[in-house]
Amino acid sequence: MFRNLSIYGLPLSGRPSELIELALSFGFEALDLDILDFQRQAEAFGADHARRLMVSARLKAGSFRLPVNLAADEATFAAEMKQLPARLDVAQAAEASRAVTTVEPASDDHGFKDFFELYRTRLDAVGEQLASRGIHLGLAIRPETEARAGKAHQFITTFEELLGLVTTAHSQVGAVVDAWALRVTGEPLDVIAKVPAGRIVEVRLSDAPREVPGRDLTVEQRLMPGETGVIDAAAVLKAAQAAGFAGPVTPWANRATLAGRGREKTVRLAGDRMEAVWRSAGLPIATPWFMPVAKEEPVFAGIDLEATPDEA
Repeated sequence: MFRNLSIYGLPLSGRPSELIELALSFGFEALDLDILDFQRQAEAFGADHARRLMVSARLKAGSFRLPVNLAADEATFAAEMKQLPARLDVAQAAEASRAVTTVEPASDDHGFKDFFELYRTRLDAVGEQLASRGIHLGLAIRPETEARAGKAHQFITTFEELLGLVTTAHSQVGAVVDAWALRVTGEPLDVIAKVPAGRIVEVRLSDAPREVPGRDLTVEQRLMPGETGVIDAAAVLKAAQAAGFAGPVTPWANRATLAGRGREKTVRLAGDRMEAVWRSAGLPIATPWFMPVAKEEPVFAGIDLEATPDEA
């Protein structure tokens, strides 16, 4: 397993060089890829040029958002599928082998059975494109009650239900293990062992307020891992490791819970929390190949981002 920084998980913004600087400075070994931005750079300057910063920094590609809305109307889905091969080609060029997307928790247009079949057939179509490029897709859920409020038909809102879709979907399709979602649904960590072998794509770590029961949690209450200890992040890692997972582990928190912290302080805290979880889970921490930055404003510690890994 390796610590991954996501521009969506905390969330963050900034130039690629700034985000790479933050990831390296605070102990992360991987960084999520903005596939649409990467595609624009690759088309303008070539894939090697687009990925030069990640190569120089020796960072892995964590995951990227699947650029297809699986719940969209037929015309939208067809248009996005037409663009998908080119986008997956640039993901492959970036050595990004994990895509993620979130399953809609409810629908006004489809009952459970019809929506399940729609997802299954569309995942088969997407899966064929993924397979030829060695990319796996992880499905995540939105378990909060508010996410399905006002909708006519409830769909997948628990991890067990998600596994029902995963086990019938294309073999390139797996699951995102989300510690927050398991807290909301009240499901035990034993459920992680039920994921088909090799099909955990990402693990997300968060925390929750002490005083709020899981079923009453709202999206805005999603805290940085290690904030209260309500969610045992180390136990989640151990369960994922026992299930054979060796991929990206990503801290995830709602923007509202990070108010008052600058970008660097947010990533510094996330890095510290992830290191603490790593130690609690008994996982080895790799020695960084660079000297961490000790300033508030990002300075790339004397590393030339334009250099190759051997030159840096």
